[in-house]
Amino acid sequence: MLGDVAAGTVYVITLEPTHFTSAGLLVAKYGFARRMRTLDAIQLAVALDLHSHGLLDVFVIADKILAEVAIVEGLSVQNPEGTP
Repeated sequence: MLGDVAAGTVYVITLEPTHFTSAGLLVAKYGFARRMRTLDAIQLAVALDLHSHGLLDVFVIADKILAEVAIVEGLSVQNPEGTP
């Protein structure tokens, strides 16, 4: 893993306070209707932030609920286990 980071194929992202704020908004928006959980919301908040900065083309996620919400939020999703 460290070799991938050093080679630039994997990036380490620092969680920022804005990620937690965005995650809270996602839980408020999708928590009841789509059962969005806190840790999933943090992951999605980071993905949305990366996407907004042009740093994420496809969100690879196997969790069906998270994939569905990501699509609603405008991300391109690839599920390695099949369709979302």
